[in-house]
Amino acid sequence: MREITLFWGRARIMETDVAPLLEIVKHLEFLAYIKRTPKDIRILLKATFKPGKKPEDLNSLYFIELIDIHHYPEDRDDSYIINLKLSHPLSNLNARTGGTTAVPGCRLDGEGITYVIQGNNVRLRLVAAMARLMAKPDRISARRLDLNTSQDSGPLNAKQLRLAKFAYDKGWYDVDKGVRISEMAEDLKIARATLAEHLSRIESLMMDDLLGSFTNITITPEDFEMFKDMTVKDSEELEYKDDEQFKKLLENMHKNMEFETDPSEDDEVED
Repeated sequence: MREITLFWGRARIMETDVAPLLEIVKHLEFLAYIKRTPKDIRILLKATFKPGKKPEDLNSLYFIELIDIHHYPEDRDDSYIINLKLSHPLSNLNARTGGTTAVPGCRLDGEGITYVIQGNNVRLRLVAAMARLMAKPDRISARRLDLNTSQDSGPLNAKQLRLAKFAYDKGWYDVDKGVRISEMAEDLKIARATLAEHLSRIESLMMDDLLGSFTNITITPEDFEMFKDMTVKDSEELEYKDDEQFKKLLENMHKNMEFETDPSEDDEVED
């Protein structure tokens, strides 16, 4: 189970189909799902609007429909609590994977949009690829989740961590020292094959945690066709295929796919 955080700065957002949202709201925060199926996602949001704007103005966006207002602000600094129907291609894919979900706290603020999703590695990579195709994130970070504890314990359990530290202290990872696995096995009083299996597993976990951090997401022409066909089909069924902002989304997808075939810059990735 992993969690990735995608961040788009305001300058990047201004080049996307989501740009009109910045003219309406000052701050949005995702609180919870109310209903979640592809093409019918209902969410609860905390929202603060710009002067002269109100929740109903969100209906001007092709991917949002205001369902209800649960709480009205009592003073100027207070927020609305609103129920929305969300039909954006990225959120639709997130619901469609059957294994990824947005995390409460996803938000739009003065810095930009922060989108946090959890799930298994394969499905997360699918959603991250679609997000990149729509608008390249300014930052991506990833971390492994341990659902058996309230604390993030990292990729290794306590026993594996002790064994890895023992091997490190002995010099197993220092090629110049030439430490033999049989010597360590004798010190630990376990079979050489058992120790070799443990160390192999530890190294595999560490490499996955280090290199499985979504730094190497690639989008093939086949992926692009799948994402594009799904996006267009949804737009026809939901009747927003002629919306100008949706057309901008498709234009960006084509442009970003051209970039994928000849990238000139790397992502800034934290892990």
